[in-house]
Amino acid sequence: MPLDSNYTPAVEDEEEDDILDDDLPGPSSRGKKGGIAGNKANGKGKDPGRHAWEAEYKKSWDIVQEDESGSLESAVESLLARGRRKRALMADTPLRRSIIRHLFIILDLSESMNDKDYRPTRFEVILGYLRSYVVEWFDQNPLGQIGIIMMRDRLSEVLVPMGGNPQEILSVLSDKRKLEPSGEPSLQNGLVMAKGGMSHLPTTSSLETLIIFSSISTADPDGPSTIHTVLQDLVTNEIRTSIIALAGEIKICKQISERTGGKFGVALDQDHLKDLMWETIPPPATTISNPTTIGVRNALAAASATGKNGVTGKTPVGDLMVMGFPIQLPLGGETLCACHGLLKKGGYLCPRCGSKLCDVPTDCEVCGLMVVSSPHLARSFWFLFPVANYGVLAVEEVMDSSTSDTCAGCDVEFPDVTSIEEGVAQVEDGVSPTGRYRCAKCRNDFCADCDLYIHDTLHTCPGCSQ
Repeated sequence: MPLDSNYTPAVEDEEEDDILDDDLPGPSSRGKKGGIAGNKANGKGKDPGRHAWEAEYKKSWDIVQEDESGSLESAVESLLARGRRKRALMADTPLRRSIIRHLFIILDLSESMNDKDYRPTRFEVILGYLRSYVVEWFDQNPLGQIGIIMMRDRLSEVLVPMGGNPQEILSVLSDKRKLEPSGEPSLQNGLVMAKGGMSHLPTTSSLETLIIFSSISTADPDGPSTIHTVLQDLVTNEIRTSIIALAGEIKICKQISERTGGKFGVALDQDHLKDLMWETIPPPATTISNPTTIGVRNALAAASATGKNGVTGKTPVGDLMVMGFPIQLPLGGETLCACHGLLKKGGYLCPRCGSKLCDVPTDCEVCGLMVVSSPHLARSFWFLFPVANYGVLAVEEVMDSSTSDTCAGCDVEFPDVTSIEEGVAQVEDGVSPTGRYRCAKCRNDFCADCDLYIHDTLHTCPGCSQ
């Protein structure tokens, strides 16, 4: 029986060294021999400490750099300033948009909402964002109405009917016992229910649906009607559908969004999910023919005039909407309302039929008149005449001109221009190195916070309105 001898490794040749080195992490040894030298000789030098795919990949943590004192405060402030500036830079081109919007939020309440990739769960994050979304949506669209449809157990159910009262929607979203996720979603049933809830609405309003889809599949019913048939009905009825996916890109969801003129996006994290939801708050631009109501008074007068042969002209087709301004009732005794059939204090009187309504804007339950208030109507025109984007001021422009040292909005002092270093005195991503943003009309300077507040909430330049 042979005895076991001690293992003595043989001398490795160059080829074996290359193979073993290639299996290890880090740069290959082949690059040491001729690869890197050859690239440098050809003028294509690369970092020898990285692979080819690492050179093209831009690491997000490389963006954050420490300052001279070793602090990350300046880098964090720069990232926050870029985010604020990106939100403030909106399209200032006047577009034709719909003043009255009707939106159905279709919420996926399947078992996938219990996933914990969003902390604590997708369900908790979505409910928190929806509460803020509803308040912001009604603030920017005072004449709009919202309804909520939930999908679970392969069925769809109207959670909140179409209405213009945000408090009612928030009260329903706060009751988590009615919103427990279970089963699988049915995208077809949700779209069919949303389409049926908009069938009675006039064509003058904008019909939209926002789907928050958490699952990676849909369990649709069998029958002659399929999801593609429903998609064709959405295109025919001009119902714009936007879908936000939480798990990944799904072909049918992207196809529905593209064909109906909506937006499709996949949320990468919680911040990106909020950005995708908030992008649907401004009214979308309408692509229709030239309006026929321009100079409508002259057109009606010309049509009513008698011609040479005694024949009157043809009245032009108009797209005017009938609205009524209600009378507010005092908070006295309780009376029966026409919308809910309950005894309530206060309210509004319909100017056409005299029925009592609880809140405005709404449609009268008796005569069908759209009842709005004048402040709501005035606030709905902000997106038709948006505030122009403010310009960025460089260091040279501030030093050459005599400008104010404080913000025209909040009266906060601007940073000293002489203390700004040359390395950061460049305009990147629309962020001003001086912290100043100037209006082109009134020539007033505003800080970054006022710039965001004016374009995102106020929608009126304080300097131009004086």
